[in-house]
Amino acid sequence: MKHEKNQAGEIVIENRFLKWLDNFWYHYKWPVIIVAFFLIVSLICFAQCATKNVGDVTLAYAGNYTMNEEERARVIEVFEAVAPEKTVDGKRQQTEVMLATFSVHPEEELRPKFTDAQGNVDLYALNSAKHLSNENLSNFGTYAMTGEAGVWLVSEYVFEQRNLGEVAVPLSELFEETPTGAYRDCAIRLGDTALYQYYDALKVLPADTLIVFPRSYVWGASSNEATYEEFKELYYAIVNFRAP
Repeated sequence: MKHEKNQAGEIVIENRFLKWLDNFWYHYKWPVIIVAFFLIVSLICFAQCATKNVGDVTLAYAGNYTMNEEERARVIEVFEAVAPEKTVDGKRQQTEVMLATFSVHPEEELRPKFTDAQGNVDLYALNSAKHLSNENLSNFGTYAMTGEAGVWLVSEYVFEQRNLGEVAVPLSELFEETPTGAYRDCAIRLGDTALYQYYDALKVLPADTLIVFPRSYVWGASSNEATYEEFKELYYAIVNFRAP
């Protein structure tokens, strides 16, 4: 800490840390805000996956849209509305659906967000956002391989980056005829389903979101034959939905 006298004889205390902090905030305010935003989103996603009660069936969304809590709740309501009922102690009950979410953005979508009107790119902020997006992509891959999520809703970017075609059930094994607009015989676009057209709540998700039904694993919820059949029933309920 340094003491200086001004001309009037008043002692001025200059705190070097506060001066450094003020300078740092001036130059790196937006990168800090952006990193904090993505970090909070990531923590919320993990909290949703780790702290909520386990539902009857779980879906996972990994794509370039980040739902707020209200949107997420409405999306879950849609899937619960179409999910086949379950039988408990001889009584029919609504199936409870859980939704794990992961925000993933390819670089070509992130770059414009950090480019000013003159075409200058804030590389520090861009690289920070890329790093956090890549972490979410990796986290989704790890979570998907646990076998806990019965249906995956993913962007084409996530599908290709995680090679989901290798673990997805081919549409030829699920349908007598491959649905129109199928993606690589492994996925159906959400926007091509009647469910997407009927329920406005789903339209917060991009129309090109892919619906993927994964193969069962030797661990996790999908390793249970009865549970895996419930996953399949939900998948069919989503892709075969017809408006009343």
